[in-house]
Amino acid sequence: MSAKRTPDSPQNVWQNKFLTDYDLTPFTSDQEGLKYHRLRDPKTWWHNPDWWHNPLNPNSLRLTKTGFTILEKANVKNHKFVLTKKLVSKSYIQLEKYFTSPYYIQNANMVFVFGETETMMLMLHGNNLQQYLDNHSK
Repeated sequence: MSAKRTPDSPQNVWQNKFLTDYDLTPFTSDQEGLKYHRLRDPKTWWHNPDWWHNPLNPNSLRLTKTGFTILEKANVKNHKFVLTKKLVSKSYIQLEKYFTSPYYIQNANMVFVFGETETMMLMLHGNNLQQYLDNHSK
């Protein structure tokens, strides 16, 4: 059973920060296959692969494509990392556990990070996300 989403859940904290600090507007884009989404709806922002069977994990900071696109269009600062090693299954679990800022996984080789701490640490690890995550596990 998943934890309940509360006002101090990481998702709420970041979502409210983005809504307060930036002029975010929902949009429709046939080209990108995106439809209008409510900005306060967690499903718009946060990735959860199985909404019907698994409740929302309020601690997950992995952005959906729609959430990422909304932030990109609002020029929210992020850092793109082309990874030295592809993400593997354990990487996804470790990201959920250790990342404290929103991130978007474009593919197994590319991640966008919205937090300064993780950005700096990834730079120090030479874009080796797995090494960074494994060091957290020790």
